[in-house]
Amino acid sequence: MTPSRGKYTVEDFLAAFGADAGDRDLIAAEAGAYDFSYSRLSQTERDAVILGILERLDSFTQVGAGRAGIWESAWSDVAKRYADSGDDLASLDPPFMGATPVLRLGGDYARPDMAAFETHWFRVLRRWLLNKYLVGARRVCEFGCGSGFNLVTLAQMSPATELVGLDWSQSVVDLMNRIGRGHGFNLTGRRFDFFNPDPDFAFGGATDVAMTFCALEQTGDRFGTFVDWLMARKPGLVVSMEPALEHYDNSTLFDHLAVRYHTGRKYLNGYYTRIQELEAADQAEILVRRRLGFGSLYHEGYSLLIWRPK
Repeated sequence: MTPSRGKYTVEDFLAAFGADAGDRDLIAAEAGAYDFSYSRLSQTERDAVILGILERLDSFTQVGAGRAGIWESAWSDVAKRYADSGDDLASLDPPFMGATPVLRLGGDYARPDMAAFETHWFRVLRRWLLNKYLVGARRVCEFGCGSGFNLVTLAQMSPATELVGLDWSQSVVDLMNRIGRGHGFNLTGRRFDFFNPDPDFAFGGATDVAMTFCALEQTGDRFGTFVDWLMARKPGLVVSMEPALEHYDNSTLFDHLAVRYHTGRKYLNGYYTRIQELEAADQAEILVRRRLGFGSLYHEGYSLLIWRPK
């Protein structure tokens, strides 16, 4: 059987994001720069992909505080690449995006025509998300900011916004300061540890935003210290894009494999549920809680949780 062909459209983006018609032009403008064509897998190909996942499930390292040295090494490599490129902002795109030729797309596997499909899909999401919730904020603090490529995009979209890139890697802190100075962005770096949050850090109220993009995932089930820290300091908004174990349907093979991968690596576990509990206790308000139906081969790291402490 010949695999079916498809193309991820503006309508698909709108549906995935839960965006309204007023967001169409912005999404269309960003998506129009890329090719989102793909093929669904034949049964034989799909079986081979599933077998490959099963064979590798027990081989992945686990996340947590013990990986601090690994991340320091990885981000120092990114900082060197940035310096070697002549401070080219394009060099900040993380290499783990698009690392596999098959993706999770709309409830099944798909093989994109372009290797950069995942990177481009994320750019559309990021442009919409930043424009809708962060442009115009007084200060945006990204915790676990990594290469800073999200903050760079926001700096270009909202130059007046004060940006702070926080990470447990000193190489990242130095990189954020270098990017800010070199490109005239309102961007600085600051050391931060999810497990031992800075007691001297303060938010300025309703116009300050805390943001995590695939960073809080590294805390596993030890996210509570960070949530308590946020609740005590009360930023105006918390924007999280993280993998959410709560969104999977473990009764399906497709999601069961993602659950196995997620739990095997000890990724973020219970964060979405905890914020729901805070909302039920009238201590927080959830604006968005959404599975976007997109991910890399093994799991979906692009679920949204947007909330604010009360």
